[in-house]
Amino acid sequence: MSVRTRRVKRELYENYLKKARENLGTARESLNAMRWNAATINAIHCGISACDALTVFMIGVRHAGERHEDAITLLQTLNLSRDTLLSKGRQLSRLLGIKNTAEYEERLLTQKEAAEAVRDAERFLEWVEELLRR
Repeated sequence: MSVRTRRVKRELYENYLKKARENLGTARESLNAMRWNAATINAIHCGISACDALTVFMIGVRHAGERHEDAITLLQTLNLSRDTLLSKGRQLSRLLGIKNTAEYEERLLTQKEAAEAVRDAERFLEWVEELLRR
């Protein structure tokens, strides 16, 4: 299976990082305001943008397909520790796994789901920022 990507100038990774940080900030605010759905949706988009920032920085491409899960496949191609990539891939996978429910289904999200999504987004973004500082 091939992953659809789009070339992006390496220096533009900062734009994706800014989007990730803004989404995380909004996710935290929403969590504090008991807006579970908004918190979760913003946490998901934080993870997606953080992943884009990392892949643009490291390999000059970002995921451009319709299946967000393919971003995890692209993430796994980076020249990083296999164990770390598996762990971080699981965090991103948890976020993407709730995306459809959060954005399209009639069911509303719970406080627990929102808190877990924000936690995963925080940890994923923290890892990305640590790598980008090296």
